[in-house]
Amino acid sequence: MKIRPAQPADYPAILELQRQNTPENLSPEQRKQGFIVSQMDEKQLDSINQDLGVLVAVDDGLVAGFVCLAHTHKQPRPPVVDAMLEAMSHQQYQGQPLAQLRVFLYGPVCIDSRWRGNGVLSQLFAAVKTHTRNDFDVGAAFVNNDNPHSLAAHVKGLHMTPITEFICQQQHYQLLMFATRE
Repeated sequence: MKIRPAQPADYPAILELQRQNTPENLSPEQRKQGFIVSQMDEKQLDSINQDLGVLVAVDDGLVAGFVCLAHTHKQPRPPVVDAMLEAMSHQQYQGQPLAQLRVFLYGPVCIDSRWRGNGVLSQLFAAVKTHTRNDFDVGAAFVNNDNPHSLAAHVKGLHMTPITEFICQQQHYQLLMFATRE
């Protein structure tokens, strides 16, 4: 497995992986294994990649997973990110107000079902920390409360810290934080 910055040639595979893992394209049983709420198109994906970046996990030439990273001021943003940033503005992490820390946005992240359970998420997460540790103190993520598999993967598996719950468009989310240098 190789973790590297995404290239434009990876975009079709990333977008297909995203499409396959949005709730409307999954059976109720498949949704239990996790889903993503984003609906990026190629232009949005390229904009994120030109910002802080998109990292991909590649195995034998196939995209096994990806994670998007962005500055908190990145525009345009989906409403859920605005709601998350509003929730963050009143919070602390490890005793410090988040407003005083250098924060970036982590996500969406998605692992192809064929590679789940093989450490791909952990490898991507390690690469995220390496990629961001010089310029940021913490990463911020959100997970839909209806996605317990993803919540467990990030809290129990990656040791992200739940900070608060927030609501956007009648959906409940957990705001998660992690230090880039731990």
